Parts: sequence; structure tokens; C-alpha cells
Amino acid sequence: MKSIYKKLIGLMLAIPLMFTSCEEDLAEMNVNPHTSQILTYDSQMLYVQGRAHSDHGQRVMSFYATAIQQLATQGFGTSPGDKYWFSDDNLGTMYNATYTGLIRNVVDLIERTAEDPDLSNYHNIARIMKAYAFQKLTDNHGDIPYSEASQGYTETNFYPVYDTQESIYMDLLNELSEAISALDASKQTYGSSDSYYAGDITKWKKMGYSLMLRLGMRMQKVNATLASQWVNAAITGGVFTSNDDNQVFHHSGDAINNTINNSMSSNFRRFRVAQTFVNMMADYGDPRLEMLTENFDKPDEGWKLIWGVPNGLDQETFLDPANNPLGLGWDECAYYNRDILGYIETPYYDAPDFGITYSEVLFNQAEAVLRGWITGDATALYEAGVEASMTQWGIYTGVTVPDAAAIDAYLLANPFDDTYEMIGNQMYLTLHRNFQEGFAHWRRTGFPVLVPVNYPNNVTGGVIPRRCPLDGWGTINTGVEHNQENYDAMVARQGPDSFTTRVWWDI
Repeated sequence: MKSIYKKLIGLMLAIPLMFTSCEEDLAEMNVNPHTSQILTYDSQMLYVQGRAHSDHGQRVMSFYATAIQQLATQGFGTSPGDKYWFSDDNLGTMYNATYTGLIRNVVDLIERTAEDPDLSNYHNIARIMKAYAFQKLTDNHGDIPYSEASQGYTETNFYPVYDTQESIYMDLLNELSEAISALDASKQTYGSSDSYYAGDITKWKKMGYSLMLRLGMRMQKVNATLASQWVNAAITGGVFTSNDDNQVFHHSGDAINNTINNSMSSNFRRFRVAQTFVNMMADYGDPRLEMLTENFDKPDEGWKLIWGVPNGLDQETFLDPANNPLGLGWDECAYYNRDILGYIETPYYDAPDFGITYSEVLFNQAEAVLRGWITGDATALYEAGVEASMTQWGIYTGVTVPDAAAIDAYLLANPFDDTYEMIGNQMYLTLHRNFQEGFAHWRRTGFPVLVPVNYPNNVTGGVIPRRCPLDGWGTINTGVEHNQENYDAMVARQGPDSFTTRVWWDI
């Protein structure tokens, strides 16, 4: 797979930006000189999947991971979510990268396979991937270009409109329903270049329905009736049934290396595990604490203390005894487990990366039972979710997951109390490293209960961010600069392009 990657990246570097300063020249072209027709369908799907797990690096750590208080930092350039500061750490580049790499190619793959009935599985799996990509984008930003996205070459449309998040959600759900129904195990499909499932149609259907479940649950606050309908459709269709179904991308080599593994490794000294995250596990004797975190220094002295860093501190306030009563140095505070990065036994860029997991599916189902949307045993679903969450980390070399006795002891000591909070807290833990989803989960449920910081001169008034802005981050966001009229219309409709403007489902 590594050799495929290296050839593939060389080809994909030629794919043009969705927005560019030379629109007039492009509009005069009748033929795309960098057409993806030179790629096989399998190669393009591999690239699409790789981009879905690489357009979220250090910027995800600096905003999403710190906003939900799973990581903390002293720095300023890495502080948008930690201190609610604008900085030159341009989150808008993540938006640009997703459109110019992932979205451009998945739309192209859908178009290339649309007219041939023999390629229906290629076509409909690509539609599921498109839904997965746009779900993340719209949950991050709200209203975004969707219906006209990536039409620069196909329609010479360089100024796509920003669709409302509500309309995007309705279309994503319909796309999933149609695409899943059209999958046919008797027809040809992707091969080994499908890093998730090697073209296994049964597993792709499960992934599609599990994504549908995520979307349905996310509408809970804004339209409970519609949310319930889609949740039922997903569960009836057939969601994940074990950790073997988990959406896992298996990175190979350094061809696509801007992964969360790369970023967490290269930013190792800039971030520590947040006190909120550590204390949640420590207070309940959670065996994941020593699996997901460890101390940076003095392993030969038998240290057992794992101390998380409060959010909203700088180099001076970190030393204040009120914030750091143990007087620890930065390198003595808890940090994330390097084995999960593949840091010790394999290169960090080879470590796998989670998307949707069985544990997420189980917790969503447990919540749906409490809401009366589906029938079932909420306690059994919750306990199965905890087990799946604790054991899913076994995909990483060097990580020893809790055994059955440890899991049973934890569940006995912390019995499920039929509350949304317990489910929400467990979802927060299972989404560790999937920080964008953790941010969306917290905004929808309010769990865990986070205490905001109020760092001097922050731009939210001491309110935890509710959205990732598109513009104003130092580096120009080309999707804004070259599409100003439609961007302005989006702002007039949705609200200021700021941290505190809420997306459609976050009421």
C-alpha cells in the first residue's frame, strides 16, 4: 500500500484548488489538464479516505481538543480553544484543505462512476464517503458550500453558494438512504485500496447506517420527531455490531502524514492532557486513565501520579500554586500515551486512525432508548458501550486494553443510573483523539459539564466556543476571499463568523 500512496500523492498534488485567484483563466479552459481519469477508482478512493483522516492535524488539537478540555497548552499560537483567542494558527486552512483535496476528489469519483451500472458499488460507497466528509465540515462551520461545491471544472462555477446546514443535513440523510439501499454484494467493488473494509458491502452498509444514526442523534435539540425517524431507520437498517466493524484508516508510510498521530507527536512538548479529562477518569477509577495518558518524566522512579493541566493557563499562571499546587514542571504533567501514536515500536505516521466506532453506536442507542425513540435495554447498551470503548484501543501496537475483570469491576463500582449525563460522559471518553466529533457531541448534549476559562482579552467573553470560524485567522481563507458575495450572504443569514454563533442543530 505504501508504494500506491507515494505514486498517488504525486498525482493528486496536481488537483487544483476549489477557489483560486486565476478564475478567469480557468473559466476559459474546456478540458481539465489535471483530470483524475488517470487514477483508478480504487486509488482515488484510497486518496479520499486518506484525506478524511489527514485534514485534521495540529489545528484540531489547538481548537477542538482544547475547547472540550481533553488537551491543554500554555502557548498562544496554539490557544484558540484553550484561551478563546484568535491567533495566526489558521483554522481556515483546514476548511480549504478539505475542499481542495477530499471534497474535490470524492465529488469527482461520484461523477466518474455515475453512468455505469457495473460500477454502482464504487459510486454509492463514494456517496457515503461524501456524506461522511460533509457531516464533519458542516458540524464544524454550519452553513457551507454544498450543492455547488467542487463545480469549478465541471460547471465553471467558481462561486458556490453557502447552503443552510438544515438543507445539507436533509440531503445527507437522503443520500445515505439511497446509497446504502443501492449497494449490491453481487457486483464488483473496491479492493484492498479500500482501507476501511476492502470493499465488503455488508460492512459498508453498517457504516452508512451508523453515520445515519450519528446524524439523526445530532438533530435531537432542533427536531426531535425527525431525529427519531432517522434513528429508527438507521437501527432498523443495521448499524455496527462489534469493534470489528469500526471505521479504521490504516495509514501506510509517510505519503499522507498530516494525521492526528503526526501532529500529536510533533507537538508533543506543546500540549498536555487536560485536568478535566484526567479527573473524569481518576474520580471513577477508570482503567483507561493509565492507557490513554502517562507521565513524561521519571518513569524509573515509579511515579504513579498522573496530573492533568488546567485549561486557560500561560507560562506564568501555570507556575501559580493556586493552579499548580504540586509545583510540577511542564514535563512532569500528564501527557497522551505515545504507544497509541505508534511512537515507540512503529513510525507515528503508520498508526491507524478511528472514524465511527461501535462504542459510539452503542451509546447513541442507549440514549435513544432513554428518549423513548427505540425499544431496548439502556443499561445493557451502556455497559456494552463501555466495554467496546475500553477495548477498541487494542488496534494500537504496545497498548494493553483492560481485561474483562477490570471492565466488570469498573461497571460494578460505577453502575449506570439511567441519565443522559453518564452516557454523555462515556461518549466524551470514547471520542478521545476524534476531537472534532467530541466538540460536536459536547455542543449537542452539554456533557460533560465543562467550566469555561476566562483568559484576559479572550474574544468570547469567557464562553466556550460553539463553532469554528472560517475567516479572520491570519492566513487568508481562499474560500472566503474569492467568494465574498456568497460568504457575506451566509453571514447575514447565519450570524457573525465567530466562535459564539451556533450552528443550526445547536439551539
